[in-house]
Amino acid sequence: MDRENQLEEAARIYFGRAKKVFEAARKKIKEVALQGDLELDLSGMELCELPQELFSLKNLEKLVLDDNKISCIPEDIANLKNLRHLSVKGNGIMCLPQNLGKLKKLEKLYLGYNTISGFPDSICALHKLKMLNAAGNLLISLPKNIGSLKSLEKFSLHDNMIKSLPKSIGDLKKLKQLFLDNNSLTSVPAVLAKLCNLEDLALSGNELKHIPKEFSDFKKLQELILDENQLKTLPESLSKCRPLRLIGLFGNPIKSIPKALLNRADLTIDRD
Repeated sequence: MDRENQLEEAARIYFGRAKKVFEAARKKIKEVALQGDLELDLSGMELCELPQELFSLKNLEKLVLDDNKISCIPEDIANLKNLRHLSVKGNGIMCLPQNLGKLKKLEKLYLGYNTISGFPDSICALHKLKMLNAAGNLLISLPKNIGSLKSLEKFSLHDNMIKSLPKSIGDLKKLKQLFLDNNSLTSVPAVLAKLCNLEDLALSGNELKHIPKEFSDFKKLQELILDENQLKTLPESLSKCRPLRLIGLFGNPIKSIPKALLNRADLTIDRD
């Protein structure tokens, strides 16, 4: 078989398979519509696009599209106004629809391990969102009004390229876990200390040279992970953060640690 025929045969097989999985997805959607189910799982089907019928499932509350080959989420996603859980992890998604904020009931949004370079501003309108995972993307920054996500409890942004954080991030008063490890941060704003319910803060794998002295104001912070940065010391005031139980400092060029921190028997400082 010559080269041209090989390419034609490969194309025929590819498009034949794509058509087959597309029809299989349509079948699942039809079954959900007939049975009135509130959940739909189309993960791992190698879908390149989404059947239009999907966006007629007005009562759908949970949609899982993980591990496909989807490059774009269409604006029609806004038709699914009852969605509470949307997961599109492990696709090839490059951008999110501008009207994402119309999913007013959304509580969990999983966007991890795609190639998303930015959030639409409308994401800040998701006032019921409790969990947002956008790890493993190409994010450089966050919307300036990200603090409008008043219900957010867990924010996973590790393994991106974020260079700075907006001041409004300090308005996420319900946030308990913030993962910013493996980004490109050279500093973090003191307003993080206003996160009065924050328990876990991961900042490892950045380029931090200083930690704000205001971090002593954290009310519930238990773990502060600072491994693999450029820290030479820590602010002495950090010893006043009484709930703090663990500081991770592995891989930093530490020259000294304040005695007030070293003398706290209830605090583990991990440098090895």
